Amino acid sequence: MMRTLPPKPEPPSNDDCCLSGCEFCVWDLYDDDMREYQKQAGVIRDAFEALGKPVPACIRPESLRDAVDPTMRAFLDLEREMAMRIQQEADEHSDGSKDGS
Repeated sequence: MMRTLPPKPEPPSNDDCCLSGCEFCVWDLYDDDMREYQKQAGVIRDAFEALGKPVPACIRPESLRDAVDPTMRAFLDLEREMAMRIQQEADEHSDGSKDGS
C-alpha cells in the first residue's frame, strides 16, 4: 500500500520572524515540518525502489531540499545547537543534584 505525501511545507515569510530567538520560532516549526515531510517522502521513495519502479521527481532527495536562505539556515542551526546545549546542561545539573553532589 502506497502512502500519500502531504503538501510540501511552505517556508515562513521574512515578516513572520522577529529574529529575537523565540522559544517556538516560526522557522523552527517550519524546520520540524520539513524534516517530517522529508522523512515521509523517504518512506515513499524506498517503497518505489523496493518495487523496482522509477522514483517520481518530486520525492527525489534533490527535490526535497527546503528553500531556506543559507544565512537563515545557519542562524537556525546555531539556535538549535544552543538549545540542545542548554538542555544538556540542565539535564546534567538535575542528574548531579539527585546524587547529593
